[in-house]
Formats: sequence, C-alpha cells, structure tokens
Amino acid sequence: MFRSEEMAKDLRWHYSNKSDDGKLRHPVDSVTWDQMNERYPAFAAEERNVRLGLSTDGFNPFNMKNTKYSCWPVLLVNYNLPPDLCMKKENIMLTLLIPGPKQPGNSLDVYLEPLIEDLDHLWKI
Repeated sequence: MFRSEEMAKDLRWHYSNKSDDGKLRHPVDSVTWDQMNERYPAFAAEERNVRLGLSTDGFNPFNMKNTKYSCWPVLLVNYNLPPDLCMKKENIMLTLLIPGPKQPGNSLDVYLEPLIEDLDHLWKI
C-alpha cells in the first residue's frame, strides 16, 4: 500500500484531517477514534499505522425470495483513507465468505477466529 506515493499520502490522510466543526464525516471524527488514541498512544503517534473496520451482513446469493440460503461476506475497511476512498470497492478487503445454507448465528465467532488471530498477530508486530 505504501509503495505508491499517492496511496501513501492517502493512507496518512486521517492524521491531519479531523473535522474541526464537530460533524462526523469520517471515523477519525468519532469519539471512539479519540478513545483508541488515548488508550494506545504509541499506535496513534505513528500516522502510518493502519486502522481497520470489520463488517459482515448476510445476503441471498441466488436472489430468490423462496430460497432461504444465505451467504455472509466478512469485509475489512481501511479507515486511514479519505471518505471518498475508504468505501470504494478496490479498497475493501473480502477476508472471509461464510457459506450457507443458513446464517452463522451464534457460530459467527468460530468463522471469525482465524481472521481475529491474524489481526491480533499484526497488532503485536
């Protein structure tokens, strides 16, 4: 990501573009971002450290109402990027695809465990 000069610049956008009018336009403007900065000051001090958001939601891949099959993509979003870039398809990482036929329900943690272990390993480096 940091090989491209333009992308490297975009990845440091969050460090100097916090909203000063109190409006929430990007996660950098949130209370949670500030709480993370306070809790992990060494991490916050390095503008090249990457902050990720994890999300998942199920959908019917067959687009048929009479079928209850669901598929659950698990995505990572790079919150270092500016608002116009962080939600672009090329900047979202598909990390897992949880197959159906039913929603993972209470077993979601079983599917997420390898990803969380990898992210935890990256955190400790």
